[in-house]
This record gives sequence, C-alpha cells and structure tokens, in this order.
Amino acid sequence: MPFDQKNLKISTAMQEYICARSTDLRIATTCEGPLIFSVKISPPKATDHVMTVGERKVYISSLQAQFIKTIDERMLPRCAVERSKLKK
Repeated sequence: MPFDQKNLKISTAMQEYICARSTDLRIATTCEGPLIFSVKISPPKATDHVMTVGERKVYISSLQAQFIKTIDERMLPRCAVERSKLKK
C-alpha cells in the first residue's frame, strides 16, 4: 500500500511536541512498535517518507508508512512520557 500523507492524521499534542523539538524527527520501527525519535538518535534513511510539521521534518520509516494512520502520543518513547509526567 503506497504512503498517502493526506490521510495521515497527527494529534494536536503531537503537532505541538514535534514543533517544540530542536531537531527533525523520525518514526522508526522498534520492538515496541513505531516510535518517534530525534534524527540524532535514529538518522533518516534514503527510503524514508518525509513530511513537514511546522518547521520540522518528520521522516517515516518506509515499513511504518505502510501501516500507520495516526501519529499520536503512543509513539513517544517511554522516557519522553515519563519526563512529561515529572513536569506536571
């Protein structure tokens, strides 16, 4: 199934998260499913699909692009979720 960026939804919270980052991000395949990381941790690959959110680029693994329909908080690594809980 080809990647269709028009049908990919991004939650408001994730749009804010992506725009607030200091680097571009990449949605990568992990043992926990698709997670979003800084490109410093998970560098983009030539086969990634690219979309723009605000001033940031989000690289999406070609494997994940076949399956994801929504970019939401479930894609945050646990350390990011725990860090946000500590701030509250």
